[in-house]
Amino acid sequence: MAKNYSRKELKKIHFIGIGGVSMSALSLHLKNLGYEVSGSDSAESLTLQSLRKKGIKVYDRHRSSNVNNVDAVCYTSAISLNNCELKKAIKKKLPIYKRSEILGKILSKFDNSIGVSGCHGKTTATAMIADALIVANKNPTVFLGGENKNFGNYLMGDEKICLAEACEFKKNFLDIKPKISVVLNIDKDHMDSYDDESDLISAYSQFVVGSISVINADDPLCEKIHNSTSVTFGINNLATYSARNVKFNGIGYTFTAYAYSMKLGTVKLSVIGKHNVYNALATIAVCDLLKIPFSKVKLALENFTGVKRRAEYLGSVNNLDYYADYAHHPKEIMATVKAFSYLDKPMTVVFQPHTYSRTKYLMQEFIDALKEIDNLIIYSTYPAREKFDLLGDAKTLYQNLKKEKDCFYAFNEKELANRIKEISIGNACVLFLGAGDIYDIAKKLLNETDKANKK
Repeated sequence: MAKNYSRKELKKIHFIGIGGVSMSALSLHLKNLGYEVSGSDSAESLTLQSLRKKGIKVYDRHRSSNVNNVDAVCYTSAISLNNCELKKAIKKKLPIYKRSEILGKILSKFDNSIGVSGCHGKTTATAMIADALIVANKNPTVFLGGENKNFGNYLMGDEKICLAEACEFKKNFLDIKPKISVVLNIDKDHMDSYDDESDLISAYSQFVVGSISVINADDPLCEKIHNSTSVTFGINNLATYSARNVKFNGIGYTFTAYAYSMKLGTVKLSVIGKHNVYNALATIAVCDLLKIPFSKVKLALENFTGVKRRAEYLGSVNNLDYYADYAHHPKEIMATVKAFSYLDKPMTVVFQPHTYSRTKYLMQEFIDALKEIDNLIIYSTYPAREKFDLLGDAKTLYQNLKKEKDCFYAFNEKELANRIKEISIGNACVLFLGAGDIYDIAKKLLNETDKANKK
C-alpha cells in the first residue's frame, strides 16, 4: 500500500466490494468529504441501488476496466487477491488501501474516537453508544456494521466524535487507533486469521494500547488484556461500571447502574437478551468518559429498540411469529436461544452455518450449542468468501448432530418451507439464526406464505 499520497492527489477512489455494510458507509463518507467515488460488487443489491441514488457510480460486477480512471483503490478483506480489479490496480501501481486502513485514517482526524471491538455484540453496542451520543447532542460520525433503525449504517456528524466498529477479522482492528477502545468479549472466532488463542489475545492487547480501554470484567480472556488505562464493566465481578439487581422485565432486563461503586440510577431495557446489559454498561462507561450526563444515557438506552438482524421481529403468518438474529457463533446461538426462552413461547429454530472454516474449527462447540434446541432445522451453509469443504459443511454438522438429537436438514428454500410447516405446528415462533442470506430467505418465506394464504 502506498502511504505518501495527499488528498489533493487522490481525487477518485474506487471501492472493490462496495456493497458490504462497512464499505458502503466508507464510500458515502468519502463522497461527503468531496472525493469522487466509484465501486463494484459481485451482484446487484438494494445497497448498490441506494448508493447510485446518492451519486456514487456503482458496477454490479467486477471488471478490470472499472479501475481504468481512478487514483486509488480500497478493498474489503473478503475480496480475493485474485480479484481482477485488484490485480489491475497492482499492475497500474495505484495506491491500494484496505478498508480498515481508510477507517483508521478517518478516525485519526477526530478530537475523540471510539472503536468497539469484540467477537460478539459489536453492532448492538455501537448502535447503543451512537443513540446516547445523539440524545446528548454530540453530533457523532458513526460507522456501523449493521442497520440502525433510525440512520442505517452511517451517520455524518461534525469533526469532534467518531464512533466505529473495529473488526478482528484478519487483525483489521489493528489499523484503527481509537482514543477510547471497547472490548466487549474475546472468543475463538475468525480463527482462520489467527495462529491460536494466544495470538488472538495478543492482537486485542495491541488494539487497546495507547487508548483508554473499556473492558468486560466478566470475560475470562478480557482479563488478560487489562493495562494501566483500563476501566471495566460487568455484572458478576468487581468492575468500574457495574449492574446490580438485574431482573427480567418481560422483554429485556432492568438493572441498577453503578460507577466507581456509586449508584447512577435504574435502566429498563426493552431489547431481548441479558447480554444487552453488558452492551448497556459499555455504553454507560464510554459516555461517562466523555462526560455525558447519566440522564441522557438512560433516556437513550430505555428508548433503544435494537438494530436489524438482532432479535428482529419480521412479522407473523399462520399464528407463527418470525424473528431473525445474526448469531453465527456457538456462544451467540446459546445466548440468543436462552434470551428467547425467557419469552416462554414454543419455538422452532433454523440455523444457517456461516463459512466452512468456522464450522469445521468449532464443530464440537456447535454441536454442544445446538443439541439443546428442541425443534431444530439446519440450513445449507453460506460460504461467503470460502470454497466448499465437506468437513465444515452444514450437512456434516447435521449428521454429527443426529447422533445426539432429533433434528432436520434443509438444502434449499422449498425444502426449508416444508420443514418449517412440518415441525412448527403448535409453536408460537420461528427463529432464523445466521450471518448469511438466511435473513433474506426468512423474509421471502414470510411474504410468500402470507400471499398464499390470501389467495
